Order: sequence, then structure tokens, then C-alpha cells
Amino acid sequence: FHQALNMSSTVYAPHFRKLSDFFWKKKNHFRKNSVIVITGASSGIGRELALQYSKRKCRLVLGARSSEDLESLCDRCRDCGSEAIAVITDVTKEDDCKNLFDVAKKTFGVIDMVILNAGVGCHNVFTETNDLSMYDTLMKVNFFGYLYCTKYAYPYLLQSKGLLVIISSISGEFGLPYRTAYCASKFAVTGFFEAFRAELDAEFVRTKAKPVEICMICPPSIRTALRSNSVKADDRLLPQAFNNKAIDVRTCVDIIIDAADRRLRKVYFPLSAYFAVYLRPFFPDFIDRQLHKIASKL
Repeated sequence: FHQALNMSSTVYAPHFRKLSDFFWKKKNHFRKNSVIVITGASSGIGRELALQYSKRKCRLVLGARSSEDLESLCDRCRDCGSEAIAVITDVTKEDDCKNLFDVAKKTFGVIDMVILNAGVGCHNVFTETNDLSMYDTLMKVNFFGYLYCTKYAYPYLLQSKGLLVIISSISGEFGLPYRTAYCASKFAVTGFFEAFRAELDAEFVRTKAKPVEICMICPPSIRTALRSNSVKADDRLLPQAFNNKAIDVRTCVDIIIDAADRRLRKVYFPLSAYFAVYLRPFFPDFIDRQLHKIASKL
């Protein structure tokens, strides 16, 4: 079973409720002139998403804190024939989040998709942690950053019947060792958006008006700067095996784009994570042992 949990990272599965969509739901590609807002766009997953959507000639609004990196990325996107603008955004500041979506709406007149991706990692031993401010930092970035953006993006997405893509983590489904702060922030993300989607579904039943759709992405460890730029990066907790075990950014982005095209509700990958999510209620101790073995290598 331990070997099965390490199956190919290119295999993934949607939430069980929408499993049929994976096979039969028609793709609705975001193509030329679609307006896409991406947070955390200056590096890693956000940067690669911007580059791939620029090849589709989408119109991009890219938010991050690094002005230099954003402008360089916008130039790359324009070279691909895409319209792209940079909006300096610190997602921990509510006014910055409001400005990001106001600028997008004012510039392009519509917002078709929002990808919430800005985040920060943390690896620590809780019993050895004296300064708890890192927990506050992770909640501000990973949770409240998403909350603020959703508040100000939602009215515009409602107008376009658009899609909200949430880049969460498998750490929002399982409690993993040395990730108490990170797991707490991602569990908050999972809980909020599951509840928010339930509200939207209930509203759809009542009004029959098509709601804003939410697509949640739950990747494992990805080979990005998130780990090296962690709030607390203890070398003891960052095994050398990470670079071999983690999934590369392009593979992750290909999965995200396909899930967005299909407007899936929730996606786990690799496929082993999907099995773990659904088997854990029946075999909790066994699944936890296997997850901890894998987590110790990631």
C-alpha cells in the first residue's frame, strides 16, 4: 500500500461527487480574451499559470508583492500575444485585494476566472516553537488573503458566472507532522470554501440562477520556492529527498488548467491522495501511518 501511495503524480482524480465530470463533462476552455486574475503570480505555480494562459491569448491581471518580478512576467506574457497587467498586491491587506479586482474590472470590463494562489509555507516542531507569531502570519496570508480576495472578486464573478479556483493543499485534508501552522491555515481554507460553496448551491436551488463555481485544487508538495521561503524553514525538517519526491510545477499547472477547463469541484493528486482521503474514515490508523512515512520524505 505504501508503494501505491507513491503512484505517478500525473494521475489525479476529482471529488467523488463529480467523478462523472472527469470522464464526460465537456471542457469549457478559457481561451482568447478570457480575463483571468491570478494572485501569487510572481513565482512558482502562479507564474507558470500566467505563462500557460498567455499562450491561449487570455487577458491577465497578475497580483503579487514583487514589482520587478511581475513586470518581467508581464513582458513574457505579452511576448506570447497576451494582454497582461501587473497590480502590486499584498493579500494580507484588504485594501490591496479590493484594488486588485477593481483594477481588473476597470481595465477589461469583466472577470471570467480568479485563481487564488498566494501562499507561504512553514515547517516547525510545535513543542519547540516559542514564538507563535508564525501562526498568525500563515493565517493572514494563506487564509485571510483568500477570504479578502473572495469578498471583492465575488460580485464581478457573479456578473460573468465565472469560476473561482482555490489552490489549497493536501495539507488541508490531513494533519501532517511538522506542519501544524501550515495545516491549520489550509484546513481553514478547506472549511471556508466548502461552506461557501454549500451556500452558493443552496442559493442555486432556491433561485435556479447559475452560481459562481468553485474549483478546489489539493496538490501535494510541489517543487517551488514555497518551501525554501518558508516562514520557518528548519533544515532538520526539510529532507534531501524532497527534490526527488515533489511534483514539478509544470505537471501541477497542467492539472490545474485541465480542472478549470472542466470546472471540477475538487481535485486531489496524485491519485494516491484521492484514495487516502476516502479510505481514511475506514482505516484511520493505517492510513495515518502511511501518510506520516511519506510526509517524512517530503
